[in-house]
Amino acid sequence: MQREFLNSIALAGAVIVLAAGSPWLVHELRTLPGPAALAARADQRVVTIDIGGMTCAGCAAKVKSQLAVLPGVSAAEVRLAQRQAYVVCRKSVPDSALTGAIHRAGPGFLASVASR
Repeated sequence: MQREFLNSIALAGAVIVLAAGSPWLVHELRTLPGPAALAARADQRVVTIDIGGMTCAGCAAKVKSQLAVLPGVSAAEVRLAQRQAYVVCRKSVPDSALTGAIHRAGPGFLASVASR
């Protein structure tokens, strides 16, 4: 008898959680990229670059702007606290072009590719 009561409570809790979380779940499913968007990204890669020498938000903005103007780069994000940059680019963009853009951003910036 007590087991049935606990199962009923668990079922009621699951229904409440599902009802509360369903708008979020529907939103997440609707924002997934479609097949055309995924096919367009098939020739791209994400590169993580470790950066040394950044001391302020201005440094991070300068590095980001230098990376973003490179031909073949579709997105660049620089995180000052992590001292890393994340770059989405075509597979044909060499790592040396990415690190060279960071060196051109300012004196003292050091860059090395952490992962591809």
